[in-house]
Amino acid sequence: MNKAMIGAVAAAVGVSASVLINGAGTILAHHKASQDHINNLMLEQPLTQAQGIDPAQALPPGALPLDATPEPGFIPEAGSTKLQMQLKPGASFINDKGRPMARLVLVKSKEFVRGTKDPIWDLRLMAGDQVLGSMPALTGRANKQTADRNTPGNKAPLPKGTYGIDAYGIAGPPFSDPELGKGFWVPIVPLFSTRRSDLGFHQDPSWGKMNGESGTSGCIGLESADATAKLVEWIKHFRIKTLTVET
Repeated sequence: MNKAMIGAVAAAVGVSASVLINGAGTILAHHKASQDHINNLMLEQPLTQAQGIDPAQALPPGALPLDATPEPGFIPEAGSTKLQMQLKPGASFINDKGRPMARLVLVKSKEFVRGTKDPIWDLRLMAGDQVLGSMPALTGRANKQTADRNTPGNKAPLPKGTYGIDAYGIAGPPFSDPELGKGFWVPIVPLFSTRRSDLGFHQDPSWGKMNGESGTSGCIGLESADATAKLVEWIKHFRIKTLTVET
């Protein structure tokens, strides 16, 4: 709504246009300040697996629902150390407009999980054409890989396309659904037309198990809780906004 329209509306209801304009500006400024505060907390908050701690109580107000920083002297469990990324001196993954260049790409590999025959997908951290890191992932069920990927409820893999990563929706365990595992939940939103919804990354606790639950109903399943922690570190460190499913 431009200033002329605001003025017309204000005149009709007997309210000063300047009051409306200034009020709207104040609201927008407050909203931006809140977003900046959360972004700073997201980037500065150390990520460490802290079993049994309620993230909502352990973090400062407005922070993302990630696991809490442990108390001084806390001894981390094996495999729970933070991601270490080796970069060349002066390397930067922010372009000249201040926008992130790093992104996530999901590509189907030629490998399969032993026993369950789930196709393994390769989740890659990319900067331009450079692969900075990768980890194995599953999407859909082993016997649903050729099903229509835009049909909800049929347990097919994610449709090809680009997805937005909802960093503000990242959540930690426990979850009501045991198949979401003990790691983080990272929601994603399709940036194209599809009937699929409620999608995201999570640990697949049935990975490789012959229990009928190996794979996912359409989300992206990672092999361990530590893998989901590594993914969240990628998202935080590189301010990743998108995932592209290429195959």
